[in-house]
Amino acid sequence: MAALVDDLGEDLLQITCANGCIVDVGWYPAWNEEGRLRVVAVHGQDWEAPVFSALPDKDPQALLQALRAALASVA
Repeated sequence: MAALVDDLGEDLLQITCANGCIVDVGWYPAWNEEGRLRVVAVHGQDWEAPVFSALPDKDPQALLQALRAALASVA
């Protein structure tokens, strides 16, 4: 597991939409195996007030559902 923890940074995936909105996936706290995934969506680089935020369970379907909801919130 220690080798995998090195990959659990805050910046795992960032999608910049055509309208300039951003959907971001990260691991918080970074490099901590007890951490959690976080999915956020922001308008206009306003990271202090995301339009969507979720902490999906550690399974692929929950992450996919959160990503879909985040993308829908900035569409």
